[in-house]
Amino acid sequence: MVQNAIVKRIVQPGVAEVSLLRQMECGLHCDGACAGCSQKPKEEILALASNSIGAQPGDHVEVEPTSRHNIGISVVAFGVPCVGLGMGYVLGQSLLGLGEGMALLTAVAGLAVGCLPAILMNRAMVRSAAPEFSILKFLR
Repeated sequence: MVQNAIVKRIVQPGVAEVSLLRQMECGLHCDGACAGCSQKPKEEILALASNSIGAQPGDHVEVEPTSRHNIGISVVAFGVPCVGLGMGYVLGQSLLGLGEGMALLTAVAGLAVGCLPAILMNRAMVRSAAPEFSILKFLR
């Protein structure tokens, strides 16, 4: 998904910090004053982008997310907790012979255990400080 952004600062050679401009249904032709723009983010959304075109602070650019590991991250974030939920229920109901209520508690425990890989992956991604976007071209 291609987005518009403004380059805020150069972090290091080849990497820039960009402010992502969220695109609304109306295109913000009304300067955000209409009732339809109630979902407009209140604060700036900053991200790192690889800067192969040499954009400077203040430049309006077009960026796209890097395509590395997107499907794998989605599976870990959404699929693994669902599998944990199902396995927790099956473990409680069939293998441990618990009643319906207790099996639901083991399902919740399975969901919590299934969320751990997503939480750990999120922390690792935040610490890595690798660019999440690539700058494609100048807009203005």
